[in-house]
Amino acid sequence: MSLSPVKSIGIIVLSVMVMVWAEFYLPVRESVGLDLFRLGFRMYQTRASTMKMSLAMPKLVPEIEELTGSVKQLAEQFATAFTNELYIVVVPNGNRLSLRRGQKVLLEAVISTGKNDTLKYQGRKWVFQTPRGIMSVIRKKKDPIWIKPDWAFLEKGEPIPPQDSPLRREKGILGAFMLDLGGGVMIHGTPLENLLGRSVTHGCIRVGYDDLKVLYDSVPVGAKVFIF
Repeated sequence: MSLSPVKSIGIIVLSVMVMVWAEFYLPVRESVGLDLFRLGFRMYQTRASTMKMSLAMPKLVPEIEELTGSVKQLAEQFATAFTNELYIVVVPNGNRLSLRRGQKVLLEAVISTGKNDTLKYQGRKWVFQTPRGIMSVIRKKKDPIWIKPDWAFLEKGEPIPPQDSPLRREKGILGAFMLDLGGGVMIHGTPLENLLGRSVTHGCIRVGYDDLKVLYDSVPVGAKVFIF
């Protein structure tokens, strides 16, 4: 009995598939635990998902442009609201600070802001992040002394001293000037100006000496500070 050419080709292809399965696929799967067919299918799914996302991105462009326009409009509105007053704008994501009057920028400075880290100890929790929102300068101080909080000792593996311990008082760490925003948040100097531009603080806003002196000399108590 002779086979048709089509059946003959089908038998050859089937034989090759069986040989590949027995000689290649099963040994690889047994030796390295890798299912090549499943891996290939996952790669196909990943590629398909990526292509779907790429096709969807152009549809988001109008929404992104609209949102950008809204943010710009809001910035212009709050700037106009304080045309005759000095105010400070802090952008933690870019580690930048500006001193403004209305829409006019009087000073731009590279700063350091919160490192967005968390410390936990015996049920207590500290989140080292520069808070967003509208704050005010409640007081100013020259040559401020840092009253070290509990976390400052815990980070160094040191025991926590009593609240009135002289170990809590440290000179120089806040620089030459300080603008207090309340809630433990301050705009102050730093002996580590080489770290300016990086998110390394515990929530405060560090500024270099020259820029900080301008802020200290010109910004009055009560001035608004916008952090966003």
